Amino acid sequence: MQSIQPGKLYLSCTTSKIERGNLKNLLILKLECEQNIVIETDIVEEINLFKEGEKVTVEISIEKPSYTEKDFCAHGYLFYEKLQDDGTILDQISLYGLIVKISSKNLGLIKENLFKMMDHVYYCIKRS
Repeated sequence: MQSIQPGKLYLSCTTSKIERGNLKNLLILKLECEQNIVIETDIVEEINLFKEGEKVTVEISIEKPSYTEKDFCAHGYLFYEKLQDDGTILDQISLYGLIVKISSKNLGLIKENLFKMMDHVYYCIKRS
């Protein structure tokens, strides 16, 4: 269920891995999404709602989305986009300290004019 339009992105994903981060109580959720998009999300252990293998929907939006207590939603800024040595495009969103890394072979959030650098965005992981 992919939907891509200016200011809004929806992706169907699977939580493929949850591992410990370098800081105390920090986890890294690895999400494998449609069109070979990989998302790594920092999340504090105490608020992690997800399990490995779980189907989720990721929403990135300029407008505040609707969500429930079963979802993880935060807001922050799209602050980085760069072509990597392996040919992937890496975008990063800062959720006031927690970082979201989005890697794709063909989708740059800024390059594709979906968002602008330093756009204030909402980032949600919703249970399917």
